[in-house]
Amino acid sequence: MADKNSGANEHLTQAMAEANKMFSQLGATLDEVVRGGATQLDVLDVAKRVGLDIDEKILEELQVDRIIYPLPWLPWHYWYPWRPLWCWWWRRYHPYYRCCYWWWHRYHWYPG
Repeated sequence: MADKNSGANEHLTQAMAEANKMFSQLGATLDEVVRGGATQLDVLDVAKRVGLDIDEKILEELQVDRIIYPLPWLPWHYWYPWRPLWCWWWRRYHPYYRCCYWWWHRYHWYPG
């Protein structure tokens, strides 16, 4: 008997693979920049470097500061504002998946 959700699961698996590829690339880029001695990062520059098509307006909507200061003694995912970018990415490229509502409202550290 065929699983009636197999098509949806297959598409979600593919979408998740896209997200993981994008954000793994983001992490590798951040690691490289921090190892290079960067003491501040421009979120737009980093995003464009990995192919995230964002601008000042999107950062403002997400309540993400454009300039951030890395903590090189911690892994990037502790100090870089990836969660709002993750949610933005899903809403932009796969808006039919409600991946972020619960997460966004409970874990987003900015008021709003």
